[in-house]
Amino acid sequence: KFKRYAEFARLNLRELEAGKRVSMGEKKHASDFALWKFSPEGEKRQQEWSAFGKVGFPGWHIECSAMSMKYLGSYFDVHTGGEDHIAVHHTNEIAQSEGATGKKFVNYWLHSAFLTFKGEKVSKSKGGLYTISELEEQGYKPEHFRYLCLLTHYRKHLDFSLEHLDAAKAAFERIKRKVAELQSKKAKGANHSESYEKTFLQAINDDLNMPEAVQVFLKVIDDGTFDSKKKLTLLQKFDFVLGLGINNMRDEKLVISHEIKQLMQEREAARKEKDWDKADALRKKIKAHGFDIEDTPSGVVLRKV
Repeated sequence: KFKRYAEFARLNLRELEAGKRVSMGEKKHASDFALWKFSPEGEKRQQEWSAFGKVGFPGWHIECSAMSMKYLGSYFDVHTGGEDHIAVHHTNEIAQSEGATGKKFVNYWLHSAFLTFKGEKVSKSKGGLYTISELEEQGYKPEHFRYLCLLTHYRKHLDFSLEHLDAAKAAFERIKRKVAELQSKKAKGANHSESYEKTFLQAINDDLNMPEAVQVFLKVIDDGTFDSKKKLTLLQKFDFVLGLGINNMRDEKLVISHEIKQLMQEREAARKEKDWDKADALRKKIKAHGFDIEDTPSGVVLRKV
């Protein structure tokens, strides 16, 4: 009876088929779906209640409407989900919610494209990938994965690989170093906050174009004419959206072993003698121990990889 059932997903009701668990013979209409399901005989579920004279449980569509309305009200602004939820799950959420309240359920629906691996959709059933905890065991931080996600628009497939994560990690650690340096600087300069903020907001308001917003964020970091205090304030404002943890970015105190110190001294001696091959070989040895060397005008800087 919900007249607008087909509108949200642009469905053709004549082409609708029954789901895997229900035959068309059990439905009065092609758009019908279950609000409540009865527990199979002799099978105990973790959550079930007695209703309609039998023990049963809510369908997952109505679970979502119930939780949304409990915590956000009968009408709210933004609802997210995967692109595979458009045709069935979110269509059913709208039908049951608006059927119950008689008013609009959600203002904006944001559907993210799939996370893929070697071009194929990643799912819980297929497995074969990593949990965040497993990535942490390999030396990655949740922020590295978060930064990787920000580099792809939510409507485009994000193809995961450790190589892509390594690149995101390197970029994030560079941001961290730059912000840590900025916190100790007192460089006076121009205030470009207004123009950068305008460009950042344009990206966000363009269907949450996070990759473009990140590019604005990086331009601010690398702008050498920007007053350091005002630059940091603007980055913190942008981070309210990006969630990279600007306020927690500090230079980590390095614990350097005697062996690393010796390798650094040998490399410096090789550089003075212009033995670049030996210096490069020593740099690789140092990197194998988990440290990167950067030669700056003010001296050698050692950083954890």
